[in-house]
Amino acid sequence: MSLAKDALGGRRLLGKGLGLPMKIAVFLFLAALSAASFGEDRLTGAEPSENRKASPPSQPANGPGGSDYAHAGFRETEHGEGGRQFWIIEPAQPAPKSAPLVIFIHGWSAMTPDTYRGWVNHLAKRGNIVVYPRYQEKLLSVSLEYLPNVLASVRDALAELSKPGHVKPDLDRVVVAGHSVGGVEAVNYAVVARVEHLPIPKAVMSVQPGQGPRGGMTLVPMGDCAKLAAELKLLVVVGAADNIVGSDTAREIWRGTKQVGDRAFVTMQSDSHGFPPLDSGHLSPVSWNGLMTDALDWNGYWKLLDSLMDAAFSGKKITVDPNMGAWSDSVPVAPMKIER
Repeated sequence: MSLAKDALGGRRLLGKGLGLPMKIAVFLFLAALSAASFGEDRLTGAEPSENRKASPPSQPANGPGGSDYAHAGFRETEHGEGGRQFWIIEPAQPAPKSAPLVIFIHGWSAMTPDTYRGWVNHLAKRGNIVVYPRYQEKLLSVSLEYLPNVLASVRDALAELSKPGHVKPDLDRVVVAGHSVGGVEAVNYAVVARVEHLPIPKAVMSVQPGQGPRGGMTLVPMGDCAKLAAELKLLVVVGAADNIVGSDTAREIWRGTKQVGDRAFVTMQSDSHGFPPLDSGHLSPVSWNGLMTDALDWNGYWKLLDSLMDAAFSGKKITVDPNMGAWSDSVPVAPMKIER
C-alpha cells in the first residue's frame, strides 16, 4: 500500500517507508554532520553576545523564494520500494490541470523528503510537481546503483502521474535539482536523459555537489559534463563554509561545462552578524524544521531555483540576484558571490 499525505487535511495512510531503526540511523548521521558543519551556538541555543542581537531576515512576501504561494497546500504520495522508492509531491488547493516537473535528488542518507521538507513543500505550493527518488535502499548501498535507481524512479513516477487523480506533468518544463551526492546525480541525469528517453531538463541546479569526503576518495561516479546540451541553463552552488565535500566537484563540473551558454557559479557565504548566525556549511540546504530553515534557504537556495525555473521556462537569461536581505538592524546579510 502506498502512503498518501494531505498537507491540509492531515490524512496519512501507513505504507512502505523507512522503519524506525533506519529513521533513527539517518537522524543520528545527519545530527553528527550538523555538529561538524554548523556553529555551536546554533545547535545549543547559547545566548547571543551583545553585538549579535540582530535577527536574520524572514521569508520575503513575494518573488522568487517568497511566500506568495499560488496553492494553499500539497498532496504527497509514496510509491515503490527499496532503492526505487519515490515520492510525488503535487500542488493542491487548488490542484492545477498541469504543472512543471522538478526532479529533486537528495544528498547521501536523506532518503525521505522530510529532510528537505521546507524546500519541496515550497516548490509544490508554487505550482510544481516534485518527484523525489530515494535511489539508495540502505546507507551503504553501492553508489553505482544510484543513477540507475534515479532513472527507474523517474520512469515509474511518470507512469504513476499518467493515472487519474494526479496533476499532469508538463514535460516541456522540466528541471533537475540536487544536493551533495544529489548534485552529482542531477548532472548525471541531464547527461543521459536523451539516450534514456526520459524528460530532458531545461535547467540543472547542482548544490554543493560531492563525490565523497573533502580531500578523500571519490565514491560517486560522474558522467562526462561536456555532453550537457549547450542550450541547458546551469547553476552550480557551493557553500563557503562547506567542510564536508568542499568545492572540488563543483569546480570540476564548472570546468567541464564551458559549452553551456547560460550558467553561473554561486558561492553562498556565512554571516555571524546576528543571532542565530547564518552558516553556509554542507547542511545549509536542509530544511526539515524551523531550526534548519533560514535566510540561506528562501533568500538563497530557494530563490536561486525559483529564478532558474523562471528563466528556463520563459527562454530568458538566468538572473542571479546576490542580495540576501538584511538583519533586523538593517545591516545587509553577506551577499552571494557570482561567477559567470
